[in-house]
Amino acid sequence: MLIRDFLNLLLDDTLEEARLRHRGPEDRLAFQGAERGVEDSRRAMTGEQMRRKLRELLEEARASAEAASGRPDEAFWFSRELHVEWIAKVISVVLLTAHVEVIVTPSREAALKAAQLMELDPG
Repeated sequence: MLIRDFLNLLLDDTLEEARLRHRGPEDRLAFQGAERGVEDSRRAMTGEQMRRKLRELLEEARASAEAASGRPDEAFWFSRELHVEWIAKVISVVLLTAHVEVIVTPSREAALKAAQLMELDPG
């Protein structure tokens, strides 16, 4: 599987999981935050320096979520941060297996998701 295919699967899968998780009207801001996090991650993963751009995006997402604490749009920024971090963790699993510096320490769940996505290789 090509890395670009893996990244597209990860982003599409993350957005679909967010869509299923945030169905109700009370979840509207959280879904919009997840959607924005996936879009921002997709932009960060284009061109050169993907790892650096994704790391910077994660730092910015964390700062934005912290700044939004207590505001009416807190759910949007918190969800955006969580989804950017999730994407960074799953990508970090792949980086770790390639013996490359990771973006963020991957979790067990991220390793399982990376393995699951790699199994979807039709070739």
